[in-house]
Amino acid sequence: MESPDSYVASLDIGTTTVRCIILNRLGQIAGSASSTVKLIYPKPGFVEISPNHLWDQILNVINAAVSDAKLNITNIKCLGIATQRSTFLTWCRDSGKPFHNFITWKDIRAKKLCKQLNSSLYIKALRVGAYGIYFVTRSSRFLTGSRLKISSNHVTGRLLWVLQNIPELKAAVSQKTVMFGTIDTWLLYKFSKGNLHVTDISNAAATGFYDPFVSEWGSWATLLGIPEQILPQVVENDFDFGNTAEDIFGVSIPIRCVMADQSSSMFASCCFATDDVKITLGTGAFLDVNTSTKIHTSVTGIYPLVGWKLKGRSTCIGEVPCNDCGSLIQWLLNIGLINNPSEIGDMVTSIDDSDGVYFIPAFSGLGPPINDEKASSGFLGIKPTTTPNHMVRSVLEGIIYRIVLAFQTLKNERNKEYDKLVVDGGVSKCDFVCQMLADLTGAVVERLQFSEMTALGVGFLAGLSSGIWKDYGELKTLNQIEKSFKPTNNFDVRQKYSTDFKIWLNAVDRFKIWYEED
Repeated sequence: MESPDSYVASLDIGTTTVRCIILNRLGQIAGSASSTVKLIYPKPGFVEISPNHLWDQILNVINAAVSDAKLNITNIKCLGIATQRSTFLTWCRDSGKPFHNFITWKDIRAKKLCKQLNSSLYIKALRVGAYGIYFVTRSSRFLTGSRLKISSNHVTGRLLWVLQNIPELKAAVSQKTVMFGTIDTWLLYKFSKGNLHVTDISNAAATGFYDPFVSEWGSWATLLGIPEQILPQVVENDFDFGNTAEDIFGVSIPIRCVMADQSSSMFASCCFATDDVKITLGTGAFLDVNTSTKIHTSVTGIYPLVGWKLKGRSTCIGEVPCNDCGSLIQWLLNIGLINNPSEIGDMVTSIDDSDGVYFIPAFSGLGPPINDEKASSGFLGIKPTTTPNHMVRSVLEGIIYRIVLAFQTLKNERNKEYDKLVVDGGVSKCDFVCQMLADLTGAVVERLQFSEMTALGVGFLAGLSSGIWKDYGELKTLNQIEKSFKPTNNFDVRQKYSTDFKIWLNAVDRFKIWYEED
């Protein structure tokens, strides 16, 4: 057993925040620090991050967290790293100089290119060919291939865009001096002083051009024009990532885990069993289900991912993204409907209902099972009696309805009843949200003690890999349930919520295919 002086530094690089927490042997947070990510918007639809600025932020946040814990950097036994997915960079193999800023998953510059690719004869032929092979073999791999779609929030389209539109990058590709990577790849490259060019499997699986069925980069990537020589090696989450270079922190720190954000959150929630479900209510909302070693093949758009791979064994997850969640709370703040997020709970519980007002959360379109990128956000049912409280409540209800729709899709595809949902993320701190989610799904909603589960997950795995904790059973004892929300037994409440949900679905139809084609 390790001594209580063994501490884990857990780094979480999100879309809006860089955070580091220091965990002690008991799984308690001994110190923490965070910094807001500066997003850059050079043109409409472009969303970038400066790699130099992000690197400085990361170093500052780690040092600040160690200081907050009143420790010395020498007390840190190991480092775990979680990153946002599908945000990428290309850089020069020789000099390490980036060819552009990080292009984030929120960036839609490649939207037109994605549309062209999806309607091209080439992609159509791939789909038809894949379905033909599926028809003969009944292989899930080819059924998934028959539904291949290039999406803006995956890397594929945006990477093709930079390869086609940045002259310096195009020239470097011909000279074979280009390296590509998502944030995890670049960070490992920086920490190792250029000695590592790898990506972990959970980040690779989210790029849109990794084939989880055969555990390698998809053949369609090269066929579409992505050069194989720029791609990093795909490794397991407990791969030997080596140590940080000594001159970075003044001491060499072992890197024991790298993982994508939602996978890390799933791991922290201890969703280790088949059909365990986790819902993250952060900037976006993500519903994830553990599908064990089997990749879930979806007919409505549940995305198959590799959650983590440890000691040669993969744990797969199916994910339904609901991209608008905490971002809507920020929007309410920006337009003055709320003064502080902490007041939302009192606002929505001071009234009995939303007075017939319904909100459609579609700033980023509507994902599975609707799958409409041209949908619009908006209120329906505003009347003279509508107050700001009604509007704020309708926004929260819209977030919940969207998650319930995703949950129903999951139930139908998995042919499974679920009696427990684990929630995390900033929006989960609102009791109203958790209780209404329980009432509408009929499942007990468990909110865990720690709300920042992404940072916790890689901390757990790093500590597990370093021998600080011995097994999954011990990890389950570290993360206690903060509050459980049981579905109501009140028939009238259930009936009203069911009716309101059906009306909301009708309202959704009014906002579909709202925007014209570009």
